[in-house]
Amino acid sequence: MLKIAICDDELYFGEQIKSIISNYMEKVGQECKINSFVSGKTFLSSNPKKLDYDIVFLDINMEEMNGIEIAQAIRTLSNTIYIVFVTAYINFALEGYKFHAIRYILKDNHNLKALTEECLNAILKEIKENEKKITFKFTHGKVDLAPSKILYIESQSHKITFFIVNDGIIQYIMYDKLDNIEVTLKPYKFFRIHQSYLVNMNYIKDVTRYQASLFNGIELNISKKYYKKVLEEYIKMKGDI
Repeated sequence: MLKIAICDDELYFGEQIKSIISNYMEKVGQECKINSFVSGKTFLSSNPKKLDYDIVFLDINMEEMNGIEIAQAIRTLSNTIYIVFVTAYINFALEGYKFHAIRYILKDNHNLKALTEECLNAILKEIKENEKKITFKFTHGKVDLAPSKILYIESQSHKITFFIVNDGIIQYIMYDKLDNIEVTLKPYKFFRIHQSYLVNMNYIKDVTRYQASLFNGIELNISKKYYKKVLEEYIKMKGDI
């Protein structure tokens, strides 16, 4: 089930976009739960340590805390939540895309319904792609894993440990070369940051000099050999260039 949040201080519009989303999801047979919020502070305080949503629809021009500020707060907690700006103001579009927004939809557009449905279709397509599973042969047997659930992979003398996000972190072990795993996972935003580490870029919260901080608090060393490329890739994902 997809969890969707709508954050908009215009009650009428909030209900309108909720209706469009609900009808579309019912049409395509996708279960979802939609929560509506009339302020950014209320939205962020609903679960301050972990925003448990797949998609967030944000209005930009709100009192107290605007949509750009909310998007920035979201990105400090998660890099995988889909952000959609739905607003009457176009002038913040470029700034909004810095936070990896998937769409920017104008409220007064007469094609609002069609644009929202196209946006949802694109998100569902990407989610489906991310949920495709790869079969890995671990020491305890074969396991089908979605790359999106792999946090990072560590290599120690041909012993490969997968760290998997699953209501906490679980570990799977195999014996192989990290180079081989890197080739398999290259299409899924995995990046070599060290001779011993292959990391899912979606889970990197911050990159400082020779260190990557993940969203769950884990910190991994970045070797000098890979640092420049890792930093460039991280900045690219953040949309700051």
